[in-house]
Amino acid sequence: DSLLQEMAQMVAMRKNLDERARRKAFDAIFKRFDYNHNGKLFIKDFVDELEMQEILLDEEEIEKISAFADAEGQIGRSDFNQYCRHSHLFQSLDKNKDGVVSDIEVTSKAELAFKALDKNHDGFISRKEFTKISKNLTSDQISAVLLKFDKDGDGKLDYEEFKKLLKR
Repeated sequence: DSLLQEMAQMVAMRKNLDERARRKAFDAIFKRFDYNHNGKLFIKDFVDELEMQEILLDEEEIEKISAFADAEGQIGRSDFNQYCRHSHLFQSLDKNKDGVVSDIEVTSKAELAFKALDKNHDGFISRKEFTKISKNLTSDQISAVLLKFDKDGDGKLDYEEFKKLLKR
């Protein structure tokens, strides 16, 4: 009888740990897509990131997530959580099948490359950082690339600008 109680306690503890791991992973994912830190994420950013991983959402899936969105196409944390808990697509992102969709499992190669190139982690690839990886390009060629893809003209590439460079 006490063995049964002990086993029940262990199962409850395991379930609690699993839920905490799931919540921590979810928080990391949400935080990554909440670019302006307002407690909401743009559905478009989430869909774009999945497409960078060649995960295409069909109309039905886009309608499901869009049902939670506000007029600006943003979705809050609790609604996004609700969507994720019931989405087969989101569950399919659990590549190692451990029951937890981790941040790294929804990180595209583009984002991994961007983070690797953004040496000072300021959210931009500066001319200096770009020059270091562009050994085969002349200074003029680097200027041309930056001029073409640096849409806001700040002299550096943000993640959105970098993604456009990769798609060219």
